[in-house]
Amino acid sequence: MSQPRPRIHGWTPTLCRVLMRLGLTMVLLFVPAWVLATTRTWPGAAPCNGTLQACVNASVNGDTIEIATDGPIDESPNLSDRSLTLRPAATYHPSFTAGRSITASTSALAGNISLTLSGLRFANGFVQVTYNGTGVGTYDLSGLELTQSAGGGATYLAVEANGGTVSALLYDNRVTATPRGPYAGLIEIKNQGAVLNGNAYYNQVATNSAVRVAGGGLMVAAESNGTGTFKVHANQVRGGFTRGGIFVSEGLSFPTASSVSARIFNNALVGTNYSDTGGACLDVVVKNGTIDLQAMNNTVTRCRWGISILQWSGGAPSAGVTGSVLNNIVVSTGGLMFTPAIASLPSNDYNLINATSNVAALGPHTITADAKLATDSAPRLQATSPAIDAADTTSLISALWGTGLPWVDADGLRRIKGAPGLADIGAFEFGDLSLLHGASSANTLGHVTSIDNPAVNGQPGTDLLATPNFSAGGSVSNQHSLGVYYALSRWRLFNQDFAGVPLGASFNVWAPAVGSGRFRHVSSAVNTSAWSTALDSSSVNNRPDRIVLATQNWSAGASVYNPHPIGVYYFGFGGAGRWYVVNVDEQTGGEMPLDAGFNVYAQDASPNAFRVTATAFGGVALDHPLLDGVPCAQVQATRVHFSPTTAHFDVYYASGRWRIFDGAMAPGTQFNVVVDPAQIFACTDVIFADGFQ
Repeated sequence: MSQPRPRIHGWTPTLCRVLMRLGLTMVLLFVPAWVLATTRTWPGAAPCNGTLQACVNASVNGDTIEIATDGPIDESPNLSDRSLTLRPAATYHPSFTAGRSITASTSALAGNISLTLSGLRFANGFVQVTYNGTGVGTYDLSGLELTQSAGGGATYLAVEANGGTVSALLYDNRVTATPRGPYAGLIEIKNQGAVLNGNAYYNQVATNSAVRVAGGGLMVAAESNGTGTFKVHANQVRGGFTRGGIFVSEGLSFPTASSVSARIFNNALVGTNYSDTGGACLDVVVKNGTIDLQAMNNTVTRCRWGISILQWSGGAPSAGVTGSVLNNIVVSTGGLMFTPAIASLPSNDYNLINATSNVAALGPHTITADAKLATDSAPRLQATSPAIDAADTTSLISALWGTGLPWVDADGLRRIKGAPGLADIGAFEFGDLSLLHGASSANTLGHVTSIDNPAVNGQPGTDLLATPNFSAGGSVSNQHSLGVYYALSRWRLFNQDFAGVPLGASFNVWAPAVGSGRFRHVSSAVNTSAWSTALDSSSVNNRPDRIVLATQNWSAGASVYNPHPIGVYYFGFGGAGRWYVVNVDEQTGGEMPLDAGFNVYAQDASPNAFRVTATAFGGVALDHPLLDGVPCAQVQATRVHFSPTTAHFDVYYASGRWRIFDGAMAPGTQFNVVVDPAQIFACTDVIFADGFQ
């Protein structure tokens, strides 16, 4: 449905800036006082000039403590009954001494608690947070890394709700260890009599054993009349577990029935081998209550059973699992194992089952064939996979809307792409293409350098994005406004100011597959004013959280040159929110011409599609587990307009890190960044070697 055009049209750049700043000021006038609490640095000034625990004890609810040391920190902080944020200061990577942990529990009469932990590292230690109160507990645990060495102590990440109403988000954490017991997990979200909404997104979980181990990988459990919803989305779990890579349980320890919903979407589970006699890759077990299950678009491989639905011994005859099992890839010895004795079982259909047996009547649209994966331990799709465009997309879209989950796959990239409106079966969508182009005497003439790749040759509808890569071609920089165009069956990169493309200059070129979030935009009299042109697409309108990339496309418009560095920004004050493509040299004559074309890409944020902010002059480091130590990575980036500049940027690799650089970059400058894990797998073949993506 079309949206009203934004009222920003016709306003001057100065007025736009004033209103944006005024809007921020007006918002701040109504912010509760606790939001404006103190940010402390440890180690730093008193009271944070001693131990970390002393700094915690001296803080008040709502404070933030930034850790300005890499450590190791020889403490086990206790954060009980505290509402705090504990995170690294800029450029630091705090680690705790081996065996140290963090605990945070509440008293039985505790009121509201809000705790955020991020970016901390533990060796042979754990993070355990427990809410025992009667109010509201809010927990945000992200970017934590917990690693267990051989013979090391208990290592896990756990949230437990024993009362009240609890919201927990466990986001992009990494745990490599052995579960501490047969009914324990490496990541746990447990509900014992509370109202718990627990979300586990983008976590990386792996055993440190080459053989099957007791327990589960990522465990969500409810008992003792617990209610709420578990959302388990885009996690990657590797290793053999007796209780499953993902373990969903109701009523394990207490007889009182619970009734919970479990939304298991877009996860990749890779077991140890096909002959294990233990649990399934995805293990769902009910006792006396009910689990409303949606298990959708997961990929499970290398297990004895792919997906199992069981009942705990001694359970009630009325116990059941309702819902649906749709769009999953199962590559295992046994496919679906649904215990017939359970009172109710979910439906199943549109799954791709590559197994020798099933204990479930398969739905009519089930595909029984070779899944055609890259490998069963790196289970992305090959181009010939029957899973491509074969999902029940209508049900998937309905479920994504209903759950509010991000529309991304296990790689953190767009969930639906390829044939118009069709999704792939399994956790990974197929279709994006990355390539590295280098300007040479054979492909470059003047201000144009031609791309010759079979995947994009003869494809005028491809919407290329390009980012200059300073490192790949021998440290050659192209400090000019870049564009792309198509002619004579080839895509070409060119400098819009007609300056020659230097030989040896290299460019990361990305061709995202057709689908929602990929579109072309042309500036016109109704959408363009001064230095900016407003985008109008359902994939970006009123979505300030979107990660938006843009590259000028001479072919998309009326062959109009726009010799200016570009960026994007979002503005929503006084009308419908819009993203804009802007000429960032606005104060030096950077007017946006009419009929200029742009390729635009947009998606939900994820660990692989994110916004990064410079904290120092000149550049910003991309501290990312898929990029660190990987010089062949191909990063895509677009500037988020912050302040006028005439500078051009590029990406480069040095000292084990990728960075974005321009000599005039000011602190606070932001970039939207997209990392393609499939590209990194292709250039290194080491993804999954450490159990992560």
